[in-house]
Amino acid sequence: MIKKVVRVLFYSFLPVVAAISCSNQSSQDKTATQTPAPKADTTKKAAPTPPKVVKAANPDTVTLNRKYNDVARYIAGLKQLDGSTLPASLEKDTIWIRYSKNFNTEWAQADKVRLKPMAEFATTELAAQRKMNLDVFYPFSGPDILHANIFFPMAKHYHLYGLERAGALPDLTKMKTKDVDAYLAEVYGSLDDILTKSYFITKNMLNDLQKNNVNGTLPLVTIFLVRNNYEIVNVKYFHLNDNGTDSQLSKDSTPTHTNDFVKVYFRHPGDTNIQVVAYMKCNMVDVEIRKNAGLMAYLANMPVSTTYIKSASYLLHNPTFTVMRDAVLKKSASIVQDDTGVPYRYLPSKDWTVTLYGNYIMPVSSFPKGFFQTDLQKAYKIEDSLKQVKKLPFSLGYHWGSNYQNLIKAERKS
Repeated sequence: MIKKVVRVLFYSFLPVVAAISCSNQSSQDKTATQTPAPKADTTKKAAPTPPKVVKAANPDTVTLNRKYNDVARYIAGLKQLDGSTLPASLEKDTIWIRYSKNFNTEWAQADKVRLKPMAEFATTELAAQRKMNLDVFYPFSGPDILHANIFFPMAKHYHLYGLERAGALPDLTKMKTKDVDAYLAEVYGSLDDILTKSYFITKNMLNDLQKNNVNGTLPLVTIFLVRNNYEIVNVKYFHLNDNGTDSQLSKDSTPTHTNDFVKVYFRHPGDTNIQVVAYMKCNMVDVEIRKNAGLMAYLANMPVSTTYIKSASYLLHNPTFTVMRDAVLKKSASIVQDDTGVPYRYLPSKDWTVTLYGNYIMPVSSFPKGFFQTDLQKAYKIEDSLKQVKKLPFSLGYHWGSNYQNLIKAERKS
């Protein structure tokens, strides 16, 4: 567990105006479930002006715009590279120097106890999935490209979904020093849950990623990528059309327009192979997704993928999330998940080869006991008696910091 003293050192160094609350919550944190959209506001308002559509023969053809990488490195606490588009004075800010030092400490700890063991585990246990190198489908992810990329580092496309806005990277050259310092404090606080626990808490994310704070998931996505030693090539915004295709936009518009999303293009430095992570803000409950023509069309046309699910609030256990559950079962060549994903009863042996890892116990007290799966418990006991349950050498999920984590790998039979 990351030591709380690191956060204290950082925040005590900030002006009072920049301080934010970052409580040391336990494994029983309330993780908000995904709920239907609130009732429509009946107050008459002027319709928001949609962003300009940028015509392009191939929207995924990109050229390097290094400002995105420079900004991502700065807010990730990493030193600038030669030729940076940012003023050198930014790195001389004493707040940033302290921020960088503390960020490096926290990241090194997470890397030691979780990220490196995950990567080593995946080289053998997920070798088949890595070899297939399909798109990675990650519903209920929020901005967590971090763990998906550790498991499947060579995927061409990653598809992430959550309730939070996409947002934008800050324009550091137009910000006053005190505003940059306040922004760094907000970033640091928003990453607390995932660095210490391995998952985002939805209610915290919805607060942390408001426009006047970190401004969406995009900054965190880019932080994870540069911290994983990638270079951000470009960032573009798109709209998902009703037929499932997309059209490029001139700017972020996710707060006011449904089905607008962001793509981050990235690569290993010097590599010509460009990878893409797309993040869309959407509500995946049945009542909302069924009236979303674009998303329904996209799911119907989605290529066969590797699905990754973790810390998903047991949403796919609910009868109100059948559309997304059916899409996962229909479109997945493999599913890598914990017990919060697709219920075990939907993975019969005639259709799926299932491998179990770790230990399965009752869900944490934040969730109803009704989510406990007796058939999964029985499978763990039977497999364990045959010495077929495999060890899980890292903590990943709601039982963070304990030895009671589980992982389920389901591979579709041909």
